[in-house]
Amino acid sequence: MAAKTPDSVVRESLGSKTLFIATFSTNDIDDGDTWATGLGTNIVGYWGNLTDDGTQAKEAIDISNSSGTLTFNTGEDNRTGLIFVLANA
Repeated sequence: MAAKTPDSVVRESLGSKTLFIATFSTNDIDDGDTWATGLGTNIVGYWGNLTDDGTQAKEAIDISNSSGTLTFNTGEDNRTGLIFVLANA
């Protein structure tokens, strides 16, 4: 488990909410890694989409939030993907 920083984060306005799209590619995601978004309790939703093929038929990502720090559970290491965070920001 390690703290990760996305390769890039795009910010999009969705009316009164903001959608953050974080890309993890060269800085890939390992099972149990975390990302400190800095959004704290402003997060209202989050989800992810893996963009590579896993080697163990584990294609899903599970994400949990604790005060703005997201923890990724991927079932295996070295995964790439997009993480979407909807926030009051």
